Amino acid sequence: MVPHSKLGTGVGRGQDPSGAVVSGVESLRALELSTALQLAALVESSDDAVIVLSLDGLIATWSEGAERLFGYSQTEVVGQRVTMLSPPDRREETSLLVGRMLAGGGVERIETEGIAKGGGVLRVSLVISPINGTSGQLVGVAAIVRDRSAQSLIEEELQASDELYRSVVEALNDGVVLQDAIGRIVTVNESAERILRREKSDLIGHASLLGGSPDQSITRLIHEDGTPFLESEKPAIVSLRTGQPQVGVVMGIERVDGSKSWLSINSRPLQHPHAEKPFAAVSSLTDITSFRTTLEEFQAARFEELERLALAAEYRDDETHRHTQRVAILAERLARELALDDGILGTIRLAAPLHDVGKIGIPDRILLKPGRLTVEEFDEMKTHTTIGARILGESRFPILHMGREIALTHHERWDGSGYPIGLSGEAIPISGRIVAVADVFDAITHARPYKEAFPPEHAIAEITRASGTQFDPGVVDAFLACV
Repeated sequence: MVPHSKLGTGVGRGQDPSGAVVSGVESLRALELSTALQLAALVESSDDAVIVLSLDGLIATWSEGAERLFGYSQTEVVGQRVTMLSPPDRREETSLLVGRMLAGGGVERIETEGIAKGGGVLRVSLVISPINGTSGQLVGVAAIVRDRSAQSLIEEELQASDELYRSVVEALNDGVVLQDAIGRIVTVNESAERILRREKSDLIGHASLLGGSPDQSITRLIHEDGTPFLESEKPAIVSLRTGQPQVGVVMGIERVDGSKSWLSINSRPLQHPHAEKPFAAVSSLTDITSFRTTLEEFQAARFEELERLALAAEYRDDETHRHTQRVAILAERLARELALDDGILGTIRLAAPLHDVGKIGIPDRILLKPGRLTVEEFDEMKTHTTIGARILGESRFPILHMGREIALTHHERWDGSGYPIGLSGEAIPISGRIVAVADVFDAITHARPYKEAFPPEHAIAEITRASGTQFDPGVVDAFLACV
């Protein structure tokens, strides 16, 4: 006979069959014992309740997790029917489930209810499966029970919170738009549909606030100055790109019938902690059309008053009383020659006449003096720029905004030697650079109390000579092309 230490689990040539069988059984028992020990360790280390039932449906094994979940000790439940852990109206369900396992059924997963020792109802998820021996025979049933009460409560709270959030968002008069990381619209509220005059189905999935379907009534999105709103400038896109909120961005929706809708947009990025980029952006849209209409009417009335004020200043030292209008016409021509935007052309035509409005604050003894001004008098004369800026004030109304800009900077010089600030080059607003040329040309070619009129050729020569020192060379080139 071959020694047992040399035997395998099978029978080879020249081996004793009886010895091989004995050795094989011992190996299987050792394997079962090892597996059982590992299973026991796993059962006791699990936070879930692990329950093993015998073939007659009685509780045979009760883990620490089961004791924590149901509140029963091992001695209280071992040998009891598992239906004791189910509410009365669920006991038949439990019996049928265990019966299917004992009849040879496979693994089943269900959401059900359990009942704790104190009578409290538990929401649980249950995985129940047969336990087979090494030879394949059924030896019991295992049930793994996980408490879902806390999770269900969290889910209910989240659902309630989501419903509350949605009801609040839907009740807002402002539009709310949620866009994903690449700018596509995920959802909008009813107010956004109303403000944008678009159905939700037309908006979702598109990056544009105008939706994906073409609409012949809409021409473009615009800034306050009439320039187009580029895709990269849209508040939500900027928030997604920079991670910074955008507040009070004004956007106009221009239509072919000439009407405009105006929106004030706030956009905020949504970002996970420690994430490099936002995963979404939420924007609020406020329809400010009626407010802007009222504001524009007010600003128009104020502009009319300022025009009269500028005309009053002009009547004091311009015998033709047309200086401001001539400067405005030439300024518009220069802007057109420079290929500036249409919005700027219209604005500069209306804003340029206000360039000398500050002269209303200069005394007649200086403004109308026929001779050369002293240094002190010239210093006082210079203040008409800052007086004009103060009269026009800070305004978001494009005409008044540009009017203030022109009044303050039309005596700045390209080389930096002008007044009142000493700006140079392109630091001088283009409107100020344009009006500087138009103003000097008209002043040279028309009489004033302190000078006679010169022919246009003389003015052209003077402006050409001062290109690059007093005047922007590009504006001078446009001037020469015009005249």
